[in-house]
Amino acid sequence: MASDQLNRRKVKFVIVDSGAFIKNAPIDRIGENIYTIKEVLSEVIDKNTRDRLQVLPYEVLFREPNNEAIHRVTEFSKKTGDYRGLSAVDLRLIALTYQLEKEQNGDAHIKTEPTRKTNWINARNPLGKVTDIAGFYLDTKQNHETVDKDEEKNLDVLEKDSIQNERLEQGDVLSEKDIEPVSNEEESDNDENGENNYENDIDDGEDDDDDEGWITPENIGSLKQKIEPEEIEPVNVTVGCLTSDFAMQNVLIQMGLNVLSVDGLLIKQAKSYVLRCSACMKICTVLTKLFCPSCGNKTLKRITMTVKDDGSIQYHFSSRRLLNCRGLKYSLPLPQGGKHSNNPILFEDQRLPQQRATKKALQRLNVFDENYVVGQSPFRIHDLTSRAAQLGIKGQEVKPWNRRNPNEGVRKFSKKKR
Repeated sequence: MASDQLNRRKVKFVIVDSGAFIKNAPIDRIGENIYTIKEVLSEVIDKNTRDRLQVLPYEVLFREPNNEAIHRVTEFSKKTGDYRGLSAVDLRLIALTYQLEKEQNGDAHIKTEPTRKTNWINARNPLGKVTDIAGFYLDTKQNHETVDKDEEKNLDVLEKDSIQNERLEQGDVLSEKDIEPVSNEEESDNDENGENNYENDIDDGEDDDDDEGWITPENIGSLKQKIEPEEIEPVNVTVGCLTSDFAMQNVLIQMGLNVLSVDGLLIKQAKSYVLRCSACMKICTVLTKLFCPSCGNKTLKRITMTVKDDGSIQYHFSSRRLLNCRGLKYSLPLPQGGKHSNNPILFEDQRLPQQRATKKALQRLNVFDENYVVGQSPFRIHDLTSRAAQLGIKGQEVKPWNRRNPNEGVRKFSKKKR
């Protein structure tokens, strides 16, 4: 009975990515037939994982997807915007999942185009009250009525102060008879009332301090039940892809294919990141972009995107996270000319200098060459007179634009003849 129940929980066909082998996932407990492609094993580099692959307790089946599945998956990933983040191995794994799903359950439920049901969710609610400002403290005992009363008292005090100021300006001065001394009994009564109020405040604070929001031995069981994910439905899952790549999960979920985690649980939502332009409010799925492809401004900001099991997309953004304006108070330097110019990058299609080293610095002297002239030095000759050598350009990558003021004067240290 136990073995039959264990077999029922297994997925019939599991397509495995290299991440499952690297994380040493119990794949034999997740699926019955384990499929992958040969290129996945070549991605494994570390010695421990390669040693484990030599003595696997289960059989790994290799199968190549057909061209039709690869073409359909490629076109679908281009529509979702994940094509640039997928390698050729990832596309073939998704195509193999699509092919096995089509053979087992048909392709009627597989989507040909992604459904864009976008929902915008603000990460933090806007300020509804003045007391919601960070650093503003309001005691729990003081409700809205007390706050209103305090405001009315403050208004009365302001009115009295204004009246007194007007009297002083008119020359009316209060006489000593109008000033009545406060009796000692009233002072003692006020002190006692103040102490009692202070004690009541302490008692109310202790009463208001409950266990809400804290993890206690009484509520830890219910909290664990809420945190623990739901187990997969083995009846509905016949073919699943076991991967930890976000781009693959997005494409698989939006196509209607099943995605499994390393623990063997069914992933119903995929979380990844996109770029949102704060100028034109457009979404860019290429995370390597620096400028917005729609408006061309350098106003891209990374936000979180959640893809649900029905293909709907939710964008989570915070309206309080402003753009970084560092360096904008400085004026732009005059553009430099020449092949070794170092201008700030202001737009995407800006022409950049090649920053090439000199031919003499790049050439390699081979003493065994037929055209080698006897008597020359067998060592490389260093170039010291060219412009590239004086600027220190040796063919490496160009350093990014420095963050300090580009118009700041540069001190030049030179030996002066005395």
